[in-house]
Amino acid sequence: MLTLADISYTAIPNFLLISIVGMLILSMIFGLLTNRFILAPVLTFVLLGIAAFILPNFFDITYQPLLGYATFLAVLSLLLSLLFWYLTRDRRRQRKLKRERDQEREEFENKYNRREKENGL
Repeated sequence: MLTLADISYTAIPNFLLISIVGMLILSMIFGLLTNRFILAPVLTFVLLGIAAFILPNFFDITYQPLLGYATFLAVLSLLLSLLFWYLTRDRRRQRKLKRERDQEREEFENKYNRREKENGL
């Protein structure tokens, strides 16, 4: 059993693994699917911050290392969100241009159809 000061690294290994996987999943969901890039790091920090004050009631650990870990994972999540934003910006721009083209075409077709109706063609 590896012990450093008052932190036992065998006491909560599942929490560490679950929190890393959860952070990755949150970053991918909010970054790639919903395009709300800043929400993943904020949600990661809030959830792990709450856990940092709840877990010391059940394990022999203080809240300071857990809060530092929450900050570390929030920074990693922010870096992932910035990476997702950078990689998807061209796709977002192309979708916006396509929407504008479709809207202009629809307006033209509506105007043309209205003119034909008025002329009785």
